[in-house]
Amino acid sequence: MNHTSEQVFQLFMEKLSGDISPEDEAVLEEMLSENPSYREIWHSMEEKAAQLNMHEFLDRVNAGAELDSLKGQINARAGQAGAHAGQTDIHSGAPAPKIFSLKKGLSAAAIFLIMIGGGYFIFFKKTVTTNKDTIAAFVQKNQQSVSLLLNNGKSVDLGGTNAGRPIALGTTTLNAGKGMLEYTSEDTTQNTLSVPAGGNYKVVLSDGTEVSLNAATRLRFPFRFSRTERDVYLEGEAYFKVARDAGRPFIVHTPLTRVNVLGTSFNINTYEEGKVRTALVEGKVMMQSNDGKDMTLRPGYAADYQVTKGFLSEKFDEEDELSWMNGVYYFHDMPVVTLTQVAARCYGIIIVIDKEKFAGRSVTGLLNRNKLSDFLNDLETTAHIKYYYSGNNLYLE
Repeated sequence: MNHTSEQVFQLFMEKLSGDISPEDEAVLEEMLSENPSYREIWHSMEEKAAQLNMHEFLDRVNAGAELDSLKGQINARAGQAGAHAGQTDIHSGAPAPKIFSLKKGLSAAAIFLIMIGGGYFIFFKKTVTTNKDTIAAFVQKNQQSVSLLLNNGKSVDLGGTNAGRPIALGTTTLNAGKGMLEYTSEDTTQNTLSVPAGGNYKVVLSDGTEVSLNAATRLRFPFRFSRTERDVYLEGEAYFKVARDAGRPFIVHTPLTRVNVLGTSFNINTYEEGKVRTALVEGKVMMQSNDGKDMTLRPGYAADYQVTKGFLSEKFDEEDELSWMNGVYYFHDMPVVTLTQVAARCYGIIIVIDKEKFAGRSVTGLLNRNKLSDFLNDLETTAHIKYYYSGNNLYLE
């Protein structure tokens, strides 16, 4: 059965007034169970009603007296909302609204219209589209920029007009070229480079070490390392190509481990909560956990650390492990719910999915960061997953 978002509002009025029929209750349950977008609308209205103690008010309201005083306010507020929404009339061309009992229903509807005011028109005028190219364009338009948070609390946008030109910050000069940051500075204070979901970025540190950062990643580092050691702090995923310096060990701190190196190339992934994965391409690294465990890695091996299991080592496929650096992600028999988390991070988009509905379903394939439309096409043709885009969210069903 086809439903509309306006029906959600109508049924909410019935529920709020205590005037909902068993038949409408069944329709409501069907709508909320099958459509994440309708659940989002319903929860938003519940939150708004709770904020204003609507149920307590309705328990003591005198419907007749309240109705007279509210009529003028409804008309005035609806007129203002219509002006903000291009003079749209929500009842124009639509069937006459269902009449609720005067005791609560009419007052409930009147009060709630006043409560959300023009927000009602905006709420139900969200763009809904299933066109792959249109969705990709919307997502690209909403992408955030890479930013650098300085020790003094100032945030510098490294995209937009700042990309490709020198940025002077006292004795420090930033050169934010296309997708990469280089700098000159004698400042030893800590700064945090943040790469948003959907992005990737590279930074060349003061010692010549190159760090490629994946989406949704933060790297804290000083502009200038001390004379005795080189410490950086990582959350997310990054590939390090460390410059050799026998007198100053290079140490990567993660939420659960620290990786000690002199000169080597390796990848660290901390996306999964409670787990850190380190994959060594060349050189040698020693890993230490916060609880005192340690492991030394050989090239071609990766180590997963979990608090409950300690370190576990295995060989890894370099093409699979580092494919993200080329904007590609391979996934093998991956649960759909896990894939949506990867895709959300890769494309910089919120994905809404019914976890229970997709429990036990897995997929295999690849994901290209620059081709969201291809990914959506594969979801539909290969995994038989429908989708639509609304309110800056991608819904899978």
